[in-house]
Amino acid sequence: MKPNKLLFVAFAVVAMAQLIVPGWMISTMADIAKTGNEFVFKVRHNRAGASLNGNYVWLSFEANKFKVADKKEWDNNQGVFVIFDKDSRGFARVQAVTKEKPVSSRDWVKARAFLNNKDSSFLRLNYPFSNYYVPDVNTREAEKKFNETINDSTRTITLKINIRENQFLAGELMVDSIKYSEFVKKLEKK
Repeated sequence: MKPNKLLFVAFAVVAMAQLIVPGWMISTMADIAKTGNEFVFKVRHNRAGASLNGNYVWLSFEANKFKVADKKEWDNNQGVFVIFDKDSRGFARVQAVTKEKPVSSRDWVKARAFLNNKDSSFLRLNYPFSNYYVPDVNTREAEKKFNETINDSTRTITLKINIRENQFLAGELMVDSIKYSEFVKKLEKK
């Protein structure tokens, strides 16, 4: 092949890849939104519950620990598979934690497990969706008010996640049934 034709073919292949890969990613996320099970994760109310730092909210959920029978079976910072179900109020809860990939459930994600310092009969779980990106956080006042809100036990802060076999799609972060983006806009107007 002549160099010009080879260059044109290479360009065409790269151009096609730039169209196909984003299209595949978008269709995968749409499929997870449609076929994944929706879980509502409730954010913990304490200093470790969440914090806003720049454009990320670092979240800690109420469903982030699991009681184990024998702590010797588990290593600190170990990769585990967490299977979810819902409690009586409809919030996500940990049904099981395993070292092997689940075959009987689709409602699982891979997470990191840490032995709890205070009570080593519990594993503390760190999920891949624990950091949530929030655009347009540009005021220190909004950051301050959100950090105060996260520590207010009268507030309910939740994050909806669609889960299907280690794939997940995060929904909107909610503060007392108000979208986080609306919550920030109200703070900025005050």
